[in-house]
Parts: sequence; structure tokens; C-alpha cells
Amino acid sequence: MSDSGEPETSVQESQLAEQEDEMPKSWKKRMLDEDSKNESSRLKNPKKVAKRTSRKLEADFEPAVLPLDCSICKRPFLDPVVTNCYHYFCKKCALKRHTENNKCFVCNEPTLGVFSTAVEVKQRIAETQKEARAMVKEVSAMLEKASAMVDDARVISEKAAKMVEEVEIMVEKAADMAMTAEETATKAAKMVREADITMETAKAKMVKALALTKTVMWTV
Repeated sequence: MSDSGEPETSVQESQLAEQEDEMPKSWKKRMLDEDSKNESSRLKNPKKVAKRTSRKLEADFEPAVLPLDCSICKRPFLDPVVTNCYHYFCKKCALKRHTENNKCFVCNEPTLGVFSTAVEVKQRIAETQKEARAMVKEVSAMLEKASAMVDDARVISEKAAKMVEEVEIMVEKAADMAMTAEETATKAAKMVREADITMETAKAKMVKALALTKTVMWTV
């Protein structure tokens, strides 16, 4: 607010109007001629204006995530281009669309035939390809490691199978040995019983022999 209480904007406008009234007529004419030339240039060179507008509005309309597929053919970009309205297409798709319809495929705004190289999309494609190659390299390394682990596991499995076979053979041999030992023990027990019987028989005969010697007169 000014000291008089009038809005500051109104005061500034009044001062500008007074300054314009005080300007020489030749200056006013020159300013009008320059404005007319600028307007005429804008109408005669819409492409230049469109490019300036596109660059100016680029920051406002640039999508959060740049696309990787063409909006027309729905496939990955081949030579991507960008329109004034900041929509992306394959160059071939954009030119073909322009021959049939000079409006943007996405927003239906006039393209004015301006299709600029989508540098930022190319950069994103290059970055995505780099990331994909890195992932492929990492996955390949993981697959190689997994393959080596499978080979090691196969070797260990074969060794384990061989050990199982050896243990089975040893068990069979042990079973045979146990059977043989059992048979030997049975024979030994039978022999012990026979020996006991023989011993008892021998003792009995020894008693009889002693008794007989007492009834006989021994002469020298």
C-alpha cells in the first residue's frame, strides 16, 4: 500500500501510463513496429516457436518415469522422438502418423511436424540396457556357481552311494561271519559236552581201576 492508501499496483500502472504519455511519438511507433515484427516472426516460424515452447515446458510436462515403449506400436522404441507436447514415439511411427493425422496420437494436440530426438529416452534406454547387461552378468555368475555346486553335489552323491555299497558288503560279510561264529560256537559247545561226558567216563573207570588194584596181590 502507498502512503495515500491506494494499492501499490495501481500506483505503478498509473506511473507507467504517465511515462508512456511522455514518450516521444517516434519511440512509440518504433516499439509498435518491433511488437508487430515479433508477432509476424512467430506466425511465420511456428516450428521455432514450438521448439522454444517445448524446451520451456519440458520441465513442467516431463513424466516422472520416461517410457521405454512407443505409444503407437506398443513396442520398444526404435529411434525415439519427442513431440511439442512431450509425448514419445518411434520416429517411423511418428512420421507415418503425421502423414495420416497431424495431431499427437496421445493428446490430440497439433504436432506442427516437429519430432525432436528424444535424447533423454535414449539415455534411459542405454542405462536400462547397461543395468540389464549387469543383471545378466550377475545371473550368469550365479548359474555358473550353481552348476559347480550341482557338480560337487553329484560327486558327493556318487561317493556316498559307493560308501553305502561298501557298507552293505561289509554288513553281508559280518552276517556271514556271525553265522560262521554261531556255527563254531555250537560245535564248540557240543565238543565241551562230549569232553565232559568223556571226563566222567574216565573218572568212573579210574575208580573201578583203583578198586581192582586193592584186590590183587602185586609181586615184584
